Amino acid sequence: MALCSAVVAGAADLRRIGARVDIDDANLPGVIAAGADVKVKGRSSGRIVLLGANVVLDAEVSDNVYVAGANAGVGGKILGDLNVYGSQIVIGSSVQGAVTAMGSRVVVSNDSHIGGETSLRGADVSFAGEAAGPVAIEATSVEISGAVKGPLHIEATRVHFADGARIDSDVEIYTVADPVIDKGAKVLGRINRHSLPRFSMDRFEASNGIMAGLLPGLYLLGSSLMAGLVFLWLGRGGVEGTIDELIDSPAASGGWGLAAIIGLPIAVVLLSLTIIGAPIGALAVLALPLFLLLGYACAGLGLGEWFFNRLGEPRSAGLRALHLLVGLIVLGLAGLIPWAGPVVLALAAICGFGALLRMLNDRLRPRAAV
Repeated sequence: MALCSAVVAGAADLRRIGARVDIDDANLPGVIAAGADVKVKGRSSGRIVLLGANVVLDAEVSDNVYVAGANAGVGGKILGDLNVYGSQIVIGSSVQGAVTAMGSRVVVSNDSHIGGETSLRGADVSFAGEAAGPVAIEATSVEISGAVKGPLHIEATRVHFADGARIDSDVEIYTVADPVIDKGAKVLGRINRHSLPRFSMDRFEASNGIMAGLLPGLYLLGSSLMAGLVFLWLGRGGVEGTIDELIDSPAASGGWGLAAIIGLPIAVVLLSLTIIGAPIGALAVLALPLFLLLGYACAGLGLGEWFFNRLGEPRSAGLRALHLLVGLIVLGLAGLIPWAGPVVLALAAICGFGALLRMLNDRLRPRAAV
């Protein structure tokens, strides 16, 4: 929810969307960027919002930072709060505000200095930095090799205080076994160990499943965003036509998409019976996943259009790209719904694919005027 609210652009924000976004400027305003690979360096006077498959931030930021990516790396100096969500997360920043990170693996390196509260959640959490405020960690496995000055609260099945760890305050640990404390670790406060309730262990198992599910979802977001941006660049008229088909006739578009998916294997079998048709059938099979990915991107465009432009007024390429991003984020969140999520994503890809086919059919065989 924090990330979705942060995506709303301010008037002065620098917005960049593309397959590869590389920003390096010492005088940046706020930045909102999305793409398969996103890299931002320099100095920013406003907030930073980054979304992509691979995201790298190494900048001096005067405001809050929001990052989501399958692989997310954050460095530099941040005067506000830092919020990072993803699968593989590495934080090496000096942060004056609070830090919130959720991922499959979360690493806070020894370059990190955190002034505010620290909240880390993941399957595997490693903390080697320095925290002046309170630290709360929820994970399956936790390793502490850094310095914590404020209260430390850990809920985990395995806890390890490695050489170099220094804990200045009391430690509250909820775990199933005694923590492992190396000889080179210093815990100056009192360690209060509590048994980890069964419901907490079940919660960890469930949350780890969610984190594992985030990785393919983020890759789908990055690849479909790239496909949609290429479609916007190469076929603006085709984009408008596909969106119209998807919004005006979603059921018919879904029927076309389903018929194409069912009919393609039959056509491939028939083509394979001929020498000339065999390679064409093979290419059609190889191209189907790409067309479904493009159909999924078209569904994101249609959803963004439904949210922001129900009157169907002309929009610039930049706004279309923003509609695409928001639509794909909404679809991605819907995909996290247990059981129903994969069905929603499959229907979106089929309907988008069908709308694309209907647009191509209209272009090749225009309907007779009444």
